[in-house]
Amino acid sequence: MMAIDTDDSKSPRRRLQKIIPFHYCKIILIGFLLLCLSFAGVVEWFFRLPDDENIALFEARNFPSSLSLEERNAYLLAEQLKRKYTVRINTFRRNDLLKQVVGHYVTCPNIDNIQIIWSDLTNTPPVASFYGIPGLIIESTNSKVLVSKDDKLNSKNPRIQYEIHDVDSLNNRFRPKLPINTEAVLSVDDDLHLPCDLLDFTHNVWRQSPRTMVGFMPRMHGHEDGHFTYLDWWHVWRHGVYSLILTKACFLHQDFLHYYAGTRQPNYALLSASMPPPSSATKVKHSDQDETADTMRLVHEYVDKHMNCEDLAMSFLVANLTHLPAVWVRGEGISEIGHRGLVEGLFVKDQGISSNQASHYAARSACVDSFVSLFGNMPLTTSSSKVDRASHFW
Repeated sequence: MMAIDTDDSKSPRRRLQKIIPFHYCKIILIGFLLLCLSFAGVVEWFFRLPDDENIALFEARNFPSSLSLEERNAYLLAEQLKRKYTVRINTFRRNDLLKQVVGHYVTCPNIDNIQIIWSDLTNTPPVASFYGIPGLIIESTNSKVLVSKDDKLNSKNPRIQYEIHDVDSLNNRFRPKLPINTEAVLSVDDDLHLPCDLLDFTHNVWRQSPRTMVGFMPRMHGHEDGHFTYLDWWHVWRHGVYSLILTKACFLHQDFLHYYAGTRQPNYALLSASMPPPSSATKVKHSDQDETADTMRLVHEYVDKHMNCEDLAMSFLVANLTHLPAVWVRGEGISEIGHRGLVEGLFVKDQGISSNQASHYAARSACVDSFVSLFGNMPLTTSSSKVDRASHFW
């Protein structure tokens, strides 16, 4: 007689009873996770900070009711321009490089205007079709519009302008002939590719220190045998201290371009608000307006004679007016077109140190020493700070 298995734990009904509670647990767990994610999203939305595009809208809600529509629109436009910057590209007979960098910078959303500094007295600037950018319109200081009739302006792209100069001078870099709408100006060479997000981050850093120079390539000055000298990048790397930022890629206030060119007198009332009291060990010369203009005329002559150091002259001017140190920002993602890369201000090239580089540093040292005499003091202030994104620390 066959025995009957009375254990019904293996029956379909029993197995289903064991499986169902497990599935209930999974459903409850998934539901709980979804609820947590939803709550986190609500919290993030509630405590969120408005992005740059919406800040003006948030601020507009607090407008006094007495303001007219025109006044509100003017305020909103001013706020939008505060969040944009003008790019001034210094170029000379390197149209292939210019084409590449312009093609990149037109994609950056917070660039208001691209001004190309043209000092070539022999050749004319390339027409808009040269860049291969659909809908590109280029304006020029000679009132010509270099664009074909079939092109249409894309309002989302920054405007491009040629700033054509009558003389070939390195000083043209800081002699604006075109109106600049924004307070912030990015001075950059035609062989540098800087990511858009890095530019936006650095611009935000500059907005916290608008009376100084903010950039990616620090250098340091020295003093030896009674003369001031120009030290290379490796000195910054070894000692972690710098006193100037190269204008090869640098943010600064548009006022300093006009001060350099002599087309605008320094606003000492505004500058003094950002000036700390000088140390007793530092000889500080508070130049009046006439002295500043006279000094810059001598600086222009020196730069034209030696065809060098307009960037150092700008650092001297800013430091002499504000007595503030420059700000070094980590330049992640910067590359120099035609070379293997850029590491924190040091160009990585195939060749090693050469006699040309030695003469380069000798000439730059002579510039530093001469500018100390022209300005009447050594205004450069040292700093050991470096700004980086908080997200890089975790």
